[in-house]
Amino acid sequence: MKTIKVTLSMFILLAFFTVSCEKDDDGPRVIQKEYVLNSVSDPMIQGTITFTKESETSTLIRIELEGTEAGNSHPAHIHNNAASEGGGIAIGLNNVEGASGVSETTVTQTGDGTAINYEGLLNFDGHANVHLSSTAMSTLIAQGNIGDNATANMPNDSNPDNNNNDGY
Repeated sequence: MKTIKVTLSMFILLAFFTVSCEKDDDGPRVIQKEYVLNSVSDPMIQGTITFTKESETSTLIRIELEGTEAGNSHPAHIHNNAASEGGGIAIGLNNVEGASGVSETTVTQTGDGTAINYEGLLNFDGHANVHLSSTAMSTLIAQGNIGDNATANMPNDSNPDNNNNDGY
């Protein structure tokens, strides 16, 4: 009888460890790409912009900046062309809130209504700008190339004197 209890106890322990060690691979795989946002007018502000595929037609764009201050709100956009070339606004993003340094926007199309998905953003000829405020749009606090231009995303590529941003 004692052997049966020991065997049963060991079986229960083995079953417990087997169940508790199983890896849950059934969850969705996160597909995302992160780009650097370099400081421009304030060397204390820098961060990242991350594209996360939500579905075949939508992408979550998340900006995370370090060095922003509570009470501030920083407009953000994706512009056409590389940062060194400048270009018009292609996609408006939600403002970066100063307290958290975060902005999140779900994107399915560009500003002119053209559909754009995750893969389209990864191949986009563009750059991201974060501005000081809605009343100081000409002052950039962070900037970085995205998509096809990401390899040109060098720290010195964010020269505000060379940016012709045509519409901020």
